[in-house]
Amino acid sequence: MKKIINILLVGVVLLLTTGCNDWLEVNSSGSTTKENYFKSYEECRLATAPLYSKVWFEFNNNFYYALGDGRGNNINAPWSDYIYPFSNLTETGLTGPLQSAWQSFYIVINQADYVLQGLATAENCTEEQINACAAEARFMRGVAMWYLASLWKNVIIVEDPQVFISNPLVAPNPFEDVLAFAIKDLEFAAEWLPESDSEPGRVTKWSALGMLSKFYLTAACYARGGKFSATYPTTAAEWYQKAADAAGQVCEESGLELLPKFEDLFKVQFNNNEESLFSLQWVQGSDEYGSGNSAMRYLAHSSVSVGGTSAWGAGTFAGGDMVELFHERGDHIRRKATYFCHGETYDYIGTDSEEGSYTVDASGQEYRCWIKKGVVGSPADTGGVARDGNSCLMTPMLRLADVYLIYAEALMGLNSETSDERALTYYNKVRTRAGMSEVEVITLADMWNERRCELCMEGQFWFDMLRRAYWDEQYVLDYMGAQKRNQGYTYQPLLTDEEPFEWGETKMHEREEATPSASCLVLPYPESELLLNPMLKSEPVPYVFSE
Repeated sequence: MKKIINILLVGVVLLLTTGCNDWLEVNSSGSTTKENYFKSYEECRLATAPLYSKVWFEFNNNFYYALGDGRGNNINAPWSDYIYPFSNLTETGLTGPLQSAWQSFYIVINQADYVLQGLATAENCTEEQINACAAEARFMRGVAMWYLASLWKNVIIVEDPQVFISNPLVAPNPFEDVLAFAIKDLEFAAEWLPESDSEPGRVTKWSALGMLSKFYLTAACYARGGKFSATYPTTAAEWYQKAADAAGQVCEESGLELLPKFEDLFKVQFNNNEESLFSLQWVQGSDEYGSGNSAMRYLAHSSVSVGGTSAWGAGTFAGGDMVELFHERGDHIRRKATYFCHGETYDYIGTDSEEGSYTVDASGQEYRCWIKKGVVGSPADTGGVARDGNSCLMTPMLRLADVYLIYAEALMGLNSETSDERALTYYNKVRTRAGMSEVEVITLADMWNERRCELCMEGQFWFDMLRRAYWDEQYVLDYMGAQKRNQGYTYQPLLTDEEPFEWGETKMHEREEATPSASCLVLPYPESELLLNPMLKSEPVPYVFSE
């Protein structure tokens, strides 16, 4: 808990000392307090800018995909210390990325709280301007709280950092209250954020409604499992309707469209495109630690693919059952954008090489697939903005395609399938962009696989699994148990024979693997926090809402 206290104490200092893109490149004014940096609307906007970047760095550094995709077996790194504990279900309270992510979420919450305190005394601003900035802060706080609740269930809601500093030995709040808190924040954000913003990358009303639809869908599944107490009487059907209403506004009223080419979504040249509803923002061309997207150095399998910059991902592979799923579906457009497979050529990587492109040679690794999504190429491939340790790719946290699929799932509701015209329209938009045929009926299994393929390596699949487990836990545990975690395989998609995918007879390694059980659906609290606040594991205490 001491770490959380330190995080809270340094909150104000960070407000004007971090940046990304032109609107986030702000110099520190030295000693900053809430009395001297909210003197205009412009200063309020400067105060919300850091909420998009450095505060999320430790979450983005490797937990984003190590947990979100490693847990679901989309990625496997047998010899790493940041992926295999999650993919093998063997993490503990001492697992490094787990501790870093916990801290990162509370840094986001702390920053948002200090912004909200400062806005309460802001000068020379209209009510609409103050509420719009407050909406940005509450958007970020709500997202961080949702992540904490999804991963650890009962966590501490911090609405006033100073109160928490004065009494750090407190019990957590129950999952249902944390989820309700996050929903309230996003409802406020949806009401007050503008429909568009002159600064690309800032969240809008559509960002808030899209994220809110995901939170409502979470609540629908929780209610469907009969897990809410009498304090929250809203039924699963009513939550599904709320999710459909929120997602429907984004789909049918925003005027936004999917980017035509799926692969373009993961090129720096298309940062903050129309489909991006919420992305973490990073400083382009920066070498400063914490200001850039560091994921590429962990994921890139070869320095050749990134122009000689750091590439530590030679032992990081695609999960075999994910590769098999792409192959069996004929889902090659998304597979190529997600995984490097033997023989594939990328004409936008290696542009300054003699060949003018990059062709994957995986023969030394028995044709296993490496990670492509998040690997953008060299400085030359990106107009000079990618650097060693900073790909400059804005991290996708919520895309329009995700909301399209949420809309379809919400319209399906309590049913096992749907042929609702609205659901089919938006579900098929996602499929046709990926070169897949349209369908006339959507089943639960279809939705499960479609989301996994569309959002693979975007840190989402584990949260889909958790949502399903709220009402169908055994299905999720059986699904996990049937996955061939760490199993060797070969895949050569460009071969003309009928079986380019084959499972190997042995596993990639012999490291310990845990059998899927209900306990693996909740992460252990960081050990450092438990040592300083043993009450963290005590019975949760209902939260007293301020509004």
